[in-house]
Amino acid sequence: MTILKNKEPMTSVDPRWIAGDKQERDVAFYLRRAFKDDENILVLNDYCFTHLGETAQIDHLIVHRAGFIIIESKSIYGEVKLNSQDEWSRSYQGRWSGMPSPIIQAELQRDLLRSFLSANVEHFLGKVLGLQLQVGRREWDVLCTVSNTCILHRDTMTTDMNKKVVKSESIAEQVKSIGGYSLLGVALSSKAYFSMKDFQRIGDFLMASVTSPEHASVSEALSENYACEVEKEVKQESQTKADVPANAQNKDIKSEKEIGLNCKNCGSNDQLSAHYGKYGYYVKCGHCGVNTSMKIKCPSCGIYPAKVSKFGNEYWLSCQCTFVGKLYEQR
Repeated sequence: MTILKNKEPMTSVDPRWIAGDKQERDVAFYLRRAFKDDENILVLNDYCFTHLGETAQIDHLIVHRAGFIIIESKSIYGEVKLNSQDEWSRSYQGRWSGMPSPIIQAELQRDLLRSFLSANVEHFLGKVLGLQLQVGRREWDVLCTVSNTCILHRDTMTTDMNKKVVKSESIAEQVKSIGGYSLLGVALSSKAYFSMKDFQRIGDFLMASVTSPEHASVSEALSENYACEVEKEVKQESQTKADVPANAQNKDIKSEKEIGLNCKNCGSNDQLSAHYGKYGYYVKCGHCGVNTSMKIKCPSCGIYPAKVSKFGNEYWLSCQCTFVGKLYEQR
């Protein structure tokens, strides 16, 4: 049995950790820019799960309407060569040495994830004519991203590897070419696509199955909101159920009144009721009946879209700029 180990623990001053962390953040940035508003693409960054006593940590997991993409990020700033046997070597300060294949690593993670989802398929996929739908034969792709400054010797790569190894700046286009969704594409394709309902259920199941202790504070809050990205920035600044209300006394955190949540149609805020739907959390106005999304820009920095988390009857915003504040309370 192949055991997938957690990434080697490193201190925050270790240059390897710093370089690797920057690479993953760069890739997360490109994916966020490309797919944050795409209802047919779910991006999970730094996704960790456990199955059959084994733990896998996937740098970037993409769920699309036809399947899954596992992306392994590597902070390689020198040169990379692959021989005809797909064996990797890299240069560092002018010296060449062999290195483990990131593609094989991603394939091991893919196999464990496929086994994990197949073992729990009844929790998120339905039946057709009494037969349980499966995920094993859906699309399962692996990709590797390297730093934008890396020199790739593509002339020595096989055709298959040329498609799987991309620079960070090109990752979004590669994901689109694999998992892009359109009605015309569906009509012309022989692929098996997940229904939107099943797609949402897969996202919910993955969110609820995060097992790494580092993700524990966000897994419950995000399990109802499959479209949120589990990004490192959010992970580092996220709050536990007990901590969020307590930290509301911090002078840097705005109160519910200061943030404000009003009907986008009539502007009233005295008869709002909270709900969850296809695009996340929203409030419905009791005066005019119009729905208003809780997805807003961070009220502190005004740059990043704030994440919405539900704690009991309270709805809180958190942003990678470190802002945390209560947006709305259902009374």
